[in-house]
Amino acid sequence: MHTRFLFPHRYKAVGWVLFATGAVLGLLAWNFEWHPSWLSFELPAFVLPHPVLGKDGTPTPHNFLPEISGVLCIIGALLAACSREQHEDEFIMRLRLDSLLWAVYVNYGLLILALLLTYEFLFLNLMVYSMFTPLVLFLLRFHYVLFRSSRAARYAE
Repeated sequence: MHTRFLFPHRYKAVGWVLFATGAVLGLLAWNFEWHPSWLSFELPAFVLPHPVLGKDGTPTPHNFLPEISGVLCIIGALLAACSREQHEDEFIMRLRLDSLLWAVYVNYGLLILALLLTYEFLFLNLMVYSMFTPLVLFLLRFHYVLFRSSRAARYAE
């Protein structure tokens, strides 16, 4: 069955590698404050009306490891989630759609809980993680149900 807007199956492995690399780099940067100096640049800020200045008025270098790890995670998870399976059929398409809907529901349920129960910097940290949650939840549920159904099919034989 031909489905539109899906990447070829070979991109799935590339996506998992990119996602894992981005996740490891992001966790190192976020939790262990690891910021290699070769990723620090003095670039103008496009969102702010002025560049970020230090105490003496000179631009301070910004480390781009969090941004790079976020981009790697997003691109990797998209490639892993939106690549065809080796045997793409109606069951896989239905499972893909159900998993995506389930991931959106769970993500927004968690987001509502975060809005009600967290404040200040903890809420900001949760919002950073919530950028990746829908894709991760989709991947977890899709592959879990796919694994469970393949195991049930083997058991039936």
